[in-house]
Amino acid sequence: MSHQNILNSVDAALLVVDMQDKLLKAIPDADRVVDNAVRLVETAKVLEMPVLVTLQYADKWGDCTQTLADAIEHQTRVDKMTFSCMGGHGFPEMLEATQRRQVVVCGIEAHVCVNQTAHDLLSKGYRVHVVEDAVSSRTAENKRAGIDKMRASGCVISTTEMAIFELLGDAARAEFKRILPLVK
Repeated sequence: MSHQNILNSVDAALLVVDMQDKLLKAIPDADRVVDNAVRLVETAKVLEMPVLVTLQYADKWGDCTQTLADAIEHQTRVDKMTFSCMGGHGFPEMLEATQRRQVVVCGIEAHVCVNQTAHDLLSKGYRVHVVEDAVSSRTAENKRAGIDKMRASGCVISTTEMAIFELLGDAARAEFKRILPLVK
C-alpha cells in the first residue's frame, strides 16, 4: 500500500454529506451510519482537523440529525441543490481554505451525493477516503455499486476504526487517551 493511501491528520479534512433526518428515514442502517459519523467528527475535533458539513436542499429536508448536530456544534453547513458537494455555494473555496489534500468522506447516499462528490474531488486532485461503514444508501445494491465505482475510480475505502487509527497514527500521541473511548 502506498503511503498516500494512509490517512494523516495534518493533511486530512472530514466531510459529512447530507446526514439529515428526512433523508436518513429511508436508510436501513441509519443509526450505525450516524454513530460512525459522530465517531469520526469527535476524532476530527480531538485531532484539530477541519470538518465540513453539507445539507441537501435544507429548506425542504432540514438540518442534520440531532446527534450529529450536537457533535458538530456551530459548524457551518453548506446548503446545496447539486448532488456533488463541490456544487454547493462556497464549498470548493471552504475546502481549499483548509489546505488539506486528503478528504475523509462519510454520509448519504453512497451512490448519489457521496459518489458524485468523490469523483469531483478526485478530478481536483484530492485523495479521497470513503468510510464504508459511515456511508449508506436506501438499498444494499446501490451502496455496493457506489462503493465499487468509487474504489475503481481511485478512492480509498476504509472503515471508521481504520480511519480513526490511521488519523491517530501512534498510541504514544497525547490525544490517544481521548480517542480510545471512540474505538471501544
